[in-house]
Amino acid sequence: MIRGMYSAASALVVASEQQEVTAHNLAHATTPGYRERGLVFETFDRALGRATEPTGDITGVRTVQAYNDFRPGALQQTNHPYDLALGDPDRFFVLNGPNGPLYTRNGCFFPTPGGQLVSQGGYALQSENGAVTIPPNANRVVIASDGSITADGQPLGQLRVVRFANPQQLTATGPTLYTAPPGAGLQAAPTQVMQGFREGSNVQPADAMVRLIIGARYYDAAQRALRSLAETIQLNTRPQNS
Repeated sequence: MIRGMYSAASALVVASEQQEVTAHNLAHATTPGYRERGLVFETFDRALGRATEPTGDITGVRTVQAYNDFRPGALQQTNHPYDLALGDPDRFFVLNGPNGPLYTRNGCFFPTPGGQLVSQGGYALQSENGAVTIPPNANRVVIASDGSITADGQPLGQLRVVRFANPQQLTATGPTLYTAPPGAGLQAAPTQVMQGFREGSNVQPADAMVRLIIGARYYDAAQRALRSLAETIQLNTRPQNS
């Protein structure tokens, strides 16, 4: 009986976590460069079996890890000179974050009064020689497909683009920002840069809504099971009239 309560209670926890992740994905279904997130689960007896022979006495489920789905999103043509998209799905722009480099697929940038191109969070887009800075009097800025940047025909540098040998080691620090530990395998990676395009989120709203409905049913089923077990325990422990 107690094992059943543990099983139902742990199912409530993971169902709640899954609902939170799915809701977060839906909230960013229209955020440029957003990558869908997911969770991996396993049963307690499976985890125990890696160290000892499983006995079947331990039941329940837990969240093992979160992951990012790096499949590409759809491209939208905006013709805005500071909207950029990357041709390969495993490439990232580099930003100058407050605590070190940040990596993103969100290619929507804006010029500051000083001419620096920055992300929506205010982090400077990086070239191979530092922050990308546009002269304030420039009339025509061209970012070529090879990442080279010119303003009115004058070269300004080469856009810095990277990839990772182990992208699942990236840590999300915002809806579209990531930090990379040393083991992520940072590599310089030339790619096609598309000026005047932005890459959308890779979340499929219809699929996410279906998962949200299924998750709500799982949660409800686990809740009913837990309630039934609790009521049964109460009945079994109630004093009997003589």
